[in-house]
Amino acid sequence: MAPGAKRFTELRAWQACNTYKQAIYRMCAEGPLSRDWERRRQLEESAAGPPAHIAEGFGRFNPREFGRFTVIARASLMESQNHLHDAVDKQYITEATRVELNSLAEVALGEVTGLMEYLQSEEALRNARRARERRIATRQARRSQIVLADKDGVANEQRTPNPNQEPRTRTKNLEPELRTEPEHEQ
Repeated sequence: MAPGAKRFTELRAWQACNTYKQAIYRMCAEGPLSRDWERRRQLEESAAGPPAHIAEGFGRFNPREFGRFTVIARASLMESQNHLHDAVDKQYITEATRVELNSLAEVALGEVTGLMEYLQSEEALRNARRARERRIATRQARRSQIVLADKDGVANEQRTPNPNQEPRTRTKNLEPELRTEPEHEQ
């Protein structure tokens, strides 16, 4: 796993799976396989699953849950490899094309397996714990930036969510409104 990856697209496993998926899409768009809608759909779906599963797992912020999604990604890669054999059997692609695409699938399998092993390690749990602690500390720091009470009972809240953005100031009156007009009777 890329140390400190902030986006799933930074993960080598996602990149390898996405490269494989794109090659499958190109192959399916031409030749006799392009006209066999059912087999084409099966192959494209099995190749599209792994990068999607890795992206979804990355969004879980939990190594064990993320690990479950890498297992599914790995199984989908193997399923797509089987569909390539079917495509050769049906004479939709040549053995040479299958071997070429299979080599991309093997690279993706290696990266996904490496990610899966990392996610099952104590190091992943420690890193996840540290990341969670940083998120909590950042959240607390943002909350502590709130400056309360000036002499008029008005709170000034200043936050800078984006370092490239000018600081914003919001003012909120903490005192209840005083009614100066009599209420209408019903």
